[in-house]
Amino acid sequence: MPPPTDGVPDDPAPAPDPVPPADAAAPGSGWARPDAPPSSAVPAAGPPPPVPAPPPGPARTNRLAIAALVTGLLGLILLAVGFGVAALVQAGRRGERGKGLAIGGLAASAVWVVVGVVAVTVAVGSVFTVERDEAGHISQSDRVIPSLLRVGDCFTGFSGDIKSSLVTALPCTQPHEGEVAAKLRLPGDTYPGDREVFDQAENACYRRLVDLQKSRYAEHLQLYTIAPSGTTWRTGDREVLCFMHFEGTGKITAPLARTMDPNLKLWYELARGDCLGKWNDEAMAQRTLACTEKHWMEVYAVHTLKAGPFPGQKTAERRAEAGCDERYERIFRGHRAPDLISSLAPERDDWTAGVRTAVCLAESEDRPLKKSMLP
Repeated sequence: MPPPTDGVPDDPAPAPDPVPPADAAAPGSGWARPDAPPSSAVPAAGPPPPVPAPPPGPARTNRLAIAALVTGLLGLILLAVGFGVAALVQAGRRGERGKGLAIGGLAASAVWVVVGVVAVTVAVGSVFTVERDEAGHISQSDRVIPSLLRVGDCFTGFSGDIKSSLVTALPCTQPHEGEVAAKLRLPGDTYPGDREVFDQAENACYRRLVDLQKSRYAEHLQLYTIAPSGTTWRTGDREVLCFMHFEGTGKITAPLARTMDPNLKLWYELARGDCLGKWNDEAMAQRTLACTEKHWMEVYAVHTLKAGPFPGQKTAERRAEAGCDERYERIFRGHRAPDLISSLAPERDDWTAGVRTAVCLAESEDRPLKKSMLP
């Protein structure tokens, strides 16, 4: 059959189904977006919503506050105060915790300060006072300034400087090395100078304490003095304290007055008929013996020199010798004479102290004796 003349096929092919847009509703969905704009007209997205901040955590504890508390409890006061003040400033500025810790450190430091002040007060007070019983004797050990001790007080712990060192005052029945042996007053109105005052004090103490040469500890006793200075002299101070310090082995356990040896005598205390061993030039006191014991010397006479001003050492010795010679002739006339005779005369200090005694000695030269040389 001839083709149609209008050029249109008799059975045209079916047109393809239109492709639905990507965002069209699927069949059976039950709803559609008829007004959805074409994909070529999608508007730009706006800024994202702000992210909420996380909830705040707990505030941090200031480290300086912790350090302030620790050092305060340990008594490190300067560190604790520094840490505490810095912690209060930092914690307030940074919003940190720890103000209570810092305040606690400062409070602990304050407590330590109070304790220190009390301790210092007690310590300082103790060096000016000594516990004593009703009789005035030291009743317990106390650290004290030596110049505040009384006559008869005993002490230990002496370092060698009697003016500035502290000593431990204690009862004399306890082991000790020192004792305040005397207190005296120097004469004069005008201060004579440090050296002269020292010499006067030492000589005065020596004369006052000469009897201690009869102590069984005499060989190891050393004299110390506390004398007024130029400043205290002008205020009327003339007092001197005389201290005896034992520098031998061991300690003393009694007052020095109870350590006297009855067999020791000072040279001017010797009496006619006293027998002695060899004379000890190093000691002021000599040991007397029974004349039935081995001995070398015996006092055959004692006489007193004429009163008056000190005549000088040579004159005193000459007068003592003349008096002994006179008595020697009278005592030993017609009897066996001793091998040697000698005499002792007072020195200026002895004379000033009232000693005018002369002692006459007889001595065996070759052998010790066991009986008296006196007829």
